[in-house]
Amino acid sequence: MEYHKLVISLLVLSSMNKYSHGYDPDLPADIQKCTIADEKCLLDGMNYVIRNYAATGSKGLGLVRLDPLRIKKLSLGKNPNSPVSIDLSFSNADLIGLSEAQVQRVSAFTKDLSRPIVFDMASPRITLRGPYSVEGRVLILPVVGKGNAQIVLENCQVHAVVKLSTVSKGPHQTYAEVTEVKMRLEPSRVIYKLDGLFNGQKELSENLHVLINENWREVFNELKSDIAGAMGLIFKAVLNKTIGKLPLEQLFSDL
Repeated sequence: MEYHKLVISLLVLSSMNKYSHGYDPDLPADIQKCTIADEKCLLDGMNYVIRNYAATGSKGLGLVRLDPLRIKKLSLGKNPNSPVSIDLSFSNADLIGLSEAQVQRVSAFTKDLSRPIVFDMASPRITLRGPYSVEGRVLILPVVGKGNAQIVLENCQVHAVVKLSTVSKGPHQTYAEVTEVKMRLEPSRVIYKLDGLFNGQKELSENLHVLINENWREVFNELKSDIAGAMGLIFKAVLNKTIGKLPLEQLFSDL
């Protein structure tokens, strides 16, 4: 398929900068250091951070609050060759549910970071909620609306490939930089709820909701590449704020 034009004004909020300065130069005491190739330790560490810090953030880790995660602006553009051709924009929306996620698999790092990190994660429910506007066509129906929206991805499997590079800032000062995050999202169901459709015309709104929720898979399949692309950019920024805080020599016990 020819993908939608993707426009993303990042990001993740002015609050992302609040951990940019004044951090502790050591890994927080409750975070276990792993050897760089210990996949089990890395898996346990990632789940520990999600379980304990996703809902609050961590100054010591340079981690912003992940649940909810505020997304300043996210826009998907029309694709005239797709049965779902819409201009869809969210502003100051919240991504909810990451604190309930569990990492199921993570690959080991290499010392030169030449090999991408691959991980799989599952969340019982990921929700995007906030002000939206939409205009275009979904399957057989035209659509226009503005208001508040909620898109729920149930039992969502997330597959991610993270590419890294090293940045040397002196002896024993090797930092990681995320250069790309590719994500794939596979929910068991998607539920769409859009307020303010068709200037409040109830019958038209109900008809569209029946159409998109009965055909949720077809609708999501047309949008998921662009949604995954947007999520990849967001988490690239989040990860760079985190792993860029400490040199690899302090993150791993064998460097």
